[in-house]
Amino acid sequence: MRGVPLRIEIGPRDVKNEQVMLVRRDTRDKSPTSMNGLAGRVGELLESIQQELYDRAITFQEDHTMKTTNRADFDASLKGRPGYVVAPWCGSAECETQIKNATQASIRNLPLEPTGTSGDCIQCGRPGSGRCILRQVLLIDIDPAPPR
Repeated sequence: MRGVPLRIEIGPRDVKNEQVMLVRRDTRDKSPTSMNGLAGRVGELLESIQQELYDRAITFQEDHTMKTTNRADFDASLKGRPGYVVAPWCGSAECETQIKNATQASIRNLPLEPTGTSGDCIQCGRPGSGRCILRQVLLIDIDPAPPR
């Protein structure tokens, strides 16, 4: 959602009736609201919109994140599926480079609260020092401009 999350519509009849129309951008719901207590109602709606957008983002993130502990599942999860993969990693820069070269996936995040040893590294098989969050690099092939 881009732009203003809540629109306030005021017309001549609304002024006469001492009310306004509040329109949510995320659901397009309209609700007539008295001008008395308008500030409180706007605050409630903005908090509600923020919470619903946050909940939607968390659900999307969970739906597009796969957890795996082995290389075969890791490779399979990258094929034709956008999203993130959480996998054990030994912490070695060599393993990170090998994973990136083989799959075009790179480490995007190391969780702030490591879970400790979470399995063997998906690249080298050594004990993992924690989990990393990886995502495949999306490459766009752009044809060069034709010669003049």
